[in-house]
Amino acid sequence: MANCCGARRCNCTITAGPGVTVDGNGSTSAPYVISSEAAQTALGVTDSSTVDLTLTGTGTAGNPYNVSADVILDPAPPGGGTNLISEGPDGLYVECADVRQCFSAGDGGAYDPSTGEISARLSMDAGNTTVFGTDGGLYTPAASTALQAADTPTVDMTVTGSGTAASPYQVAADVIVAPEPNGLEETPSGLLVVPSADTGNQLSFGGDGRLFVPPDPPLEIGCGLQGAGTTASPLAAYPIAGSDAWADHWDCTDADQSTLKCDPATGALWTPPEHYTAADHLYVEHMTPVVSNIGVTNGWLILQPGGTPAVVAFDVRANFLGNMCRLWSYTSHVHASIDVSASSTATFELGYVYQEDGGPLQVRPVEGVLTPFGSARRERYAGSVAEAGFDKPASSTLALHYFVAVRVITGTITINSWTSDATIHTNTQA
Repeated sequence: MANCCGARRCNCTITAGPGVTVDGNGSTSAPYVISSEAAQTALGVTDSSTVDLTLTGTGTAGNPYNVSADVILDPAPPGGGTNLISEGPDGLYVECADVRQCFSAGDGGAYDPSTGEISARLSMDAGNTTVFGTDGGLYTPAASTALQAADTPTVDMTVTGSGTAASPYQVAADVIVAPEPNGLEETPSGLLVVPSADTGNQLSFGGDGRLFVPPDPPLEIGCGLQGAGTTASPLAAYPIAGSDAWADHWDCTDADQSTLKCDPATGALWTPPEHYTAADHLYVEHMTPVVSNIGVTNGWLILQPGGTPAVVAFDVRANFLGNMCRLWSYTSHVHASIDVSASSTATFELGYVYQEDGGPLQVRPVEGVLTPFGSARRERYAGSVAEAGFDKPASSTLALHYFVAVRVITGTITINSWTSDATIHTNTQA
């Protein structure tokens, strides 16, 4: 430092103030030396809402102050969301995948959170002609858009309208249903699958609304059957005498002669009811008393000895012998043995007048003399008549009458004796 007094030739006195020291007297040999007093500095740190500060050291040359800072990450953001800032070994970071979930697309836009791609969204309203151009931008053609329908094997497409605001395109589709049978039906409410109503159909709808076929129920074996109904043990008829071929016992064919039948309406096996037969025999002497001196009769005359018609009568009741359902038939036979006394000029016929169930009378001649013998005589004559009937219902009755009758043409005759030996047979039909 220059000597002030010596330079200025003045009497200088220098004193020290706070923090400063003065050495020397200002002479040439001891000039003033001014220096500052070294003072120790204090240091502190203050945290903020985003930085956490840390202070270490004493501030000396051997132990200087060391200030470090950590960024504070809010674990519970005020909006209730998730803090997307993460702390890694290389510093703070935010992942793209985390940020993508924070965006969404509004009207006219489309957003894919998996890729972060934002794009335009085209309206599907009828008549919209805006599309994506070849350069990827939105493009609306100047002219109207042509629209046509393209059918597929399962859908019939129809397009109406001109594509204008006043007449927008209307696209309609009808499902094509193949011809039956295919299980599908078209109804005003849509396609329909309905299980068949045929008897025995097991297909139905389960509790979840899907088609369901229940498992086969346990097999019950009815009367006359054996086997489990499986391939190894098929159902079979169970004859008590075993299984023999039809040809072992019969010369005819089973198809024509077996009485075991199958009802086509129910599929049930059945055999016709039992056959029934009945017979009756009558032996009648009619001429008690004798009918004598019978003159010309002008036709057939039913004889009435004692005032009662002489008759062979068969009466069959309904459902005879327990026959409740079979048609039945009958055959009848009457044999006559007649003792006749005749005048020399007598010509005559002998026979029966037949009547069934009160119907018309029918003559059945047995014997006759059509040429006079020329002398009186007594002769015995014999002969037979027969009648039959078929397809009579089981509930029907039969009243079969053979009345004794003569036809005297000339002369006179006396019936000394007239015996009828008669039989009837009734049989149920196949």
